[in-house]
Amino acid sequence: MSRLNRQWHEANPMPNNPTPAERLAWHTGHAANCPCRAMPAGVIRLFTERGLPIPDQLALEEPAGKV
Repeated sequence: MSRLNRQWHEANPMPNNPTPAERLAWHTGHAANCPCRAMPAGVIRLFTERGLPIPDQLALEEPAGKV
């Protein structure tokens, strides 16, 4: 089973040449809606540099039934 939320990705493409603010907004939505991959270190750094909390990421949660 794919961990990609295809519907979310199709409805929310990353802008071409995104500004830092656009990257932060996109990755915030992605973290909440798609468990396909963890947030890149560069994006985490953008949150940290701005004093913003790093969003909880579905990709870091254990799948149901796995321990």
